[in-house]
Amino acid sequence: LCQLQRRMHRLWQEHFKLVVLFSQMRLANFQTDSQESIQKILAVQEESSNLMQHILDFFQTLTDGPCENDG
Repeated sequence: LCQLQRRMHRLWQEHFKLVVLFSQMRLANFQTDSQESIQKILAVQEESSNLMQHILDFFQTLTDGPCENDG
């Protein structure tokens, strides 16, 4: 019975070591995926800013000229 308890203790230790390693691997993958997502978000944010600036520039050109009354 004592041998069995020692063996089970060693196996549980090994099991938890593997669980920790697996969890660390999953965390590393999650961090990599998160970093990639952040980079994509920043790229979209920059593109949106550029588009907004083009829109503002366009509206500025509309208000630069004299305003004519149609009616």
